[in-house]
Amino acid sequence: MKKIIFGPALIFFLTLLLACERQLDVDFSNEKPLIVMNGIIEPDVPITVSISKSFLFTDTDSTAPYLKDVSVELHINNKLVEKMQLAGVDSTKQSSRRGVSYFRSVTHAKIGDRVRLEAKAPGLETVWAETVIPTPPTIEKVDTTTYITPVQSGNDSYYYGYYGNVPNVTVEPFFRMMRLHIGLRAPKSNEPNYFGLRISKLAPSSSPDYEYVPLGLFIDTQEDPIFANDPKNSFFDAIFEKNSRYSGSLVFFTDNLFKNGAYALNVSTMGYYTVVEINEEDYEVRNPPLEIIVSALSPELYRYLKSTEGRRYDDELYFISEPKVTFTNVNNGIGVVGAISDVRKRIRPALYPGGKNTVPR
Repeated sequence: MKKIIFGPALIFFLTLLLACERQLDVDFSNEKPLIVMNGIIEPDVPITVSISKSFLFTDTDSTAPYLKDVSVELHINNKLVEKMQLAGVDSTKQSSRRGVSYFRSVTHAKIGDRVRLEAKAPGLETVWAETVIPTPPTIEKVDTTTYITPVQSGNDSYYYGYYGNVPNVTVEPFFRMMRLHIGLRAPKSNEPNYFGLRISKLAPSSSPDYEYVPLGLFIDTQEDPIFANDPKNSFFDAIFEKNSRYSGSLVFFTDNLFKNGAYALNVSTMGYYTVVEINEEDYEVRNPPLEIIVSALSPELYRYLKSTEGRRYDDELYFISEPKVTFTNVNNGIGVVGAISDVRKRIRPALYPGGKNTVPR
């Protein structure tokens, strides 16, 4: 008779299959919805805030977040300045934000202002949140140098596929990278400062309403330790997905390594040249300006980003993992109201050195 040997993994799964099932009856009848409020406040522009209500995961109504008869008050520096006007309700089909209402102010807040938003709706607790618009750092200088690297990129096959069969056009064998040393000086503060960095290529626009269209560039932060412990996720991009001024990736850091209030960031980027088709056989490489954007973040916005760090369902067995607590500063409700302010500096890359009929990888 042959012996059948069970391995540890098989024994584990057999144990799961033979385990007793237990049914839990959960009563959600007394659960009361909460007001959900989210907004990112910038200086010198109208304030926009989204308002909705929480609902149970068992609620399949596509408009479950919609909240009727809600009012939103704007207070600046402890003074009521206006009741914000309803700007619209998201009615997009298949949208996860369908039913969310958006309120917009007429008043503009300024750097240093303390902003308080208060939302009320019949039958629900009044919610409120406060934030102070932070002072951005100063960009004292930007030094650049370029180098060639054989490191592979996701765009590798694209360049070969697009230009590889074009006569008289040669794709460079390696990648052209730009290293940037960005000298910053933080505002004086007794509290930690929180920042974000973005680099955009300003491509010419076909629309007469805009001089440039910003195209966000990838930022390599591996060589600078200041980025080691800060948020790495795409939640911030989702916040600004409808705002073209915030296209591209954003990396975060604090002033914990600043000396005497100053620090020089050491980052790299690629894709800063623009390839323009002259005719079917010739291409021209141009060097549009780059815009360096350093954003000051309010503490609650930074804490929210930290609390959502790495929250990607394809990275974990979320169906058996412990729930994670997301930071909120909305009292009596859910959400986050934070503030951001930017400083920008434009630079122009050197002319492309690859020669005629050569394009960068």
